[in-house]
This record gives sequence, C-alpha cells and structure tokens, in this order.
Amino acid sequence: MAEIQQKIISCPKGHYYDANRYSSCPYCSTGGFPHTVDPFTRDGANNVSNLSREEIANSDVYNPFSVTQPPVKVSTPAEKMGSTQFVDTSTPVGAPAPVVGWLVAVAGPCRGTDYRIHTGYNHIGRETGDICIHGDATISAEKDANITYVPQTGEFYIAHELGKNVLLVNNVPVIGGGVKLNRHDRITIGTTQLMFVPLCGEEFNWNDEGNKDG
Repeated sequence: MAEIQQKIISCPKGHYYDANRYSSCPYCSTGGFPHTVDPFTRDGANNVSNLSREEIANSDVYNPFSVTQPPVKVSTPAEKMGSTQFVDTSTPVGAPAPVVGWLVAVAGPCRGTDYRIHTGYNHIGRETGDICIHGDATISAEKDANITYVPQTGEFYIAHELGKNVLLVNNVPVIGGGVKLNRHDRITIGTTQLMFVPLCGEEFNWNDEGNKDG
C-alpha cells in the first residue's frame, strides 16, 4: 500500500503540523508554543538541521521529519466535519464505520468476493482505496472509480475517476458526473462485473437506529 504523504499546513497562530495526522493544530490544543519555524523555508531548514534530535524534541520547533511528534488529539464527529463531507453522527468515536451496502463480484477473476461500502466516498482501485479489487489486473491501481453513499438522502452514486477503463452501469457508459445506483445494478470495471446490494436507504439507515431508545 502506498505511503500517505504529509500535508503540512499552518494554523492561524503560525504553528505547522501534518493535516493528515491531526484535524486541528496539536500545539494550540495542548497550550501552544511561543514560536515556530517553517522547515520548508531556507532559514527554517537551517535552524532545524543545526539541532540535534534531542534538542528538536525539547524545543518549540516542529520538524515534521523527526521521530518525535506532538500528541494526537482525538476528534469528535463534529470536529471532523471540516475534513469530510459526510459524517455519521450515530457512530461512537473510535468505533468502526458501519457498512451501508456491498459490491459483490458476479463475473471476472474475483467472482464471489464481496466488498463493503461505507458512508461517504469509497474509492475503487486494484492496489489502494477503500475497495481494493486485487485480482483484476485491468483495473487501475488507484481511484479507477468511486461509489458514494449520501446519508442525508439515503442514495448511492458511482462515478468514473482516474481509471483508463470505461465504467459501465447496466452496460451503459458512465460519462461526466455520477450516476445514481439502484438495487442489483450491474457495474463493470475492467474485466470485473459487480452487483450493487444496498443496506441503507428508505427502509433502514444507521442514524435512525442510533436515535432509538434502548
């Protein structure tokens, strides 16, 4: 699996941190520091390189390439709203995301394999993604397509992304924007044909279950 690259950003107070690791500035959440150095500027790089690892760990300079990292702040679902478009507020913090549907391979090298769909965007690829179809070499390594569940409407959509394959739904090409999926639709990617099996929708959704008493 490909390594996730760091996304270094600055908070309003000038602290630099990895946005892929922290939903908000870890320095501000732990009391803050009086001064930070941007390691990507010439002066910042010189300052960081002249410090030993122990000095970096004990200083207020954040070096994103060092072993020492700021403490991780566990975010609530409301705090995560800024980093993702869809949030299932019925799921407790730290709990695995509940399944909202499945894709089942009915033809191709992975025939008989099922793949879980979760709330929000589910990227489909051969090597990386939320849905990895490892056995089909004709599928792009990453982001061939994506399937999305929208909890606000209880609807599923599929769209083509970076893949070189023509994405088909019921043998009709998906061109341009996303196409709404219905129960038992047939999706063709590469040499794999998938059947769409929803769990959530008009009859059931996890938000309603989470709001029930007892």
